[in-house]
Amino acid sequence: MKTRNILVDFDDTLVDFHDAEAYAFFKMTQKYNLNSNHSDLELFMQVNQSHWEAFQQEKITKDEVLSKRFEAYFALHQIEVDGSEADYIFRDELANAPIKYFDHTLETLKRLKDNHNLYIVTNGVLETQERRIEKTPFGSWFKDVFVSEQTGYQKPMPEFFDYVFDKIGEDKRKHAIIVGDSITSDILGGKNAQINTCWFNPRNNSNETDISPDYTINSLKELELYI
Repeated sequence: MKTRNILVDFDDTLVDFHDAEAYAFFKMTQKYNLNSNHSDLELFMQVNQSHWEAFQQEKITKDEVLSKRFEAYFALHQIEVDGSEADYIFRDELANAPIKYFDHTLETLKRLKDNHNLYIVTNGVLETQERRIEKTPFGSWFKDVFVSEQTGYQKPMPEFFDYVFDKIGEDKRKHAIIVGDSITSDILGGKNAQINTCWFNPRNNSNETDISPDYTINSLKELELYI
């Protein structure tokens, strides 16, 4: 397969989102005088994930995700918060979090950028993602960056990918692949867009869905075997 166009997810594919999320979570809960531990973080991650999945299924809006995830989490501690305020604090700290890369990510991208067209495709809030990406060298390595808030759609919606290929050229779809950690966002999105899919699975998670990626890798350097 001659793949020249590589769409890469940002969070938990190019950078370790769990690390940044933990940093932002503990900073935020400190401001609400909540003494949190890693069990609390795991609970928040479950609440957060359920809200984003509801958004992907178009059951709630993005604005509802951003505020209600915090209202729901703090309610478990019998604490009432302004969800929008908590969201602002969390996302600000998320943007401030140190960037942590997965093994072999930077050296692999340095090789790929010379012979492939690289694009970042990420769900999230535009300002937050832009601030985080600015802390990386990706600006000169990737041809373009597409954030769901900017496109008006989110992965896995086919309209998100239609927007991307409208900008970079529809002819690039034929020789494209998406690489990402989320089966329900990246892999399903790639299938909806009718492009090849590669599941980035550094933590060896189980695929509990009926969605089958074309390839599975544990390190980004393994991608070079399939393109």
